[in-house]
Amino acid sequence: MSCRRNAQGRRTARGAVAVLGVIVVLVAVRACADPIPRRPAGPMPPAPADTVSVQRPDRIERPPAEENEFPVILGSFSTTLIGSLPARTANVRLAAAALDGAVLRPGDVLSFNREVGARTRERGYRPAPVILHESRQLQTGGGVCQVASTIFAAALLSGLSMAERHHHSSPVDYIPPGQDATIAWGVKDLQVRNDLSQRVRLRVEVVGSTLTARIEGEEPPGEAYEIETEERGIPGDPGAGSAPGREIEVFLVRRTAGGADRRDFLFRDVYPPARIAGAR
Repeated sequence: MSCRRNAQGRRTARGAVAVLGVIVVLVAVRACADPIPRRPAGPMPPAPADTVSVQRPDRIERPPAEENEFPVILGSFSTTLIGSLPARTANVRLAAAALDGAVLRPGDVLSFNREVGARTRERGYRPAPVILHESRQLQTGGGVCQVASTIFAAALLSGLSMAERHHHSSPVDYIPPGQDATIAWGVKDLQVRNDLSQRVRLRVEVVGSTLTARIEGEEPPGEAYEIETEERGIPGDPGAGSAPGREIEVFLVRRTAGGADRRDFLFRDVYPPARIAGAR
């Protein structure tokens, strides 16, 4: 996949989207880190009051499905694992395998946390780098946010919507700003809702050093989708030792065969000015 600025200076992400015979090509960038707090085994606790979740869906059913039941690729997104430590790559593979093959009927909501489960050593997850409070640390399960982010972008490019999504506390280096999704067990989730009138199937796989998420459908869609972002700087205060922040607005562009485009605002990610390391 690719990320570019269009004629108006907006960043645009395009996915491998099969629409009316047209294939659009999509972004791949570099490896991540994400916070996965440890918690005891057992039911996932309720989210705090400031979490933007609308519901806590049950796990998605996985009825046997023939390959030809979902012949159309609605959208896909790829990121690279080049530069990831072996432990981090192993965590990515575990989370990808837990999500691969999930089928969403119209109206279904897929919860990343419920499908993947707790990221613990007992379940095979290893310590790997994460971003926690704007710093990098080692935690068990580090790397699974790259899976969530890749699915998030693929879902948007397929016409699906989000019931819950959170961005990282600081930009990550494996995906453009505004297209990431962070996960924390029991606190932050990624929830993808199927708003289409057909069933879809999620495929997530690691081939070589590339992680790919794709959404497969039963029939071609009537629209193609692109993600556009607009970014503005937030002035820092050098005297106080703070670097500039960023504000990113994310839009979904819908294109039809007749050439009628619609641009919908999705959300705004804000990264406040941050203290410069070593500043006093």
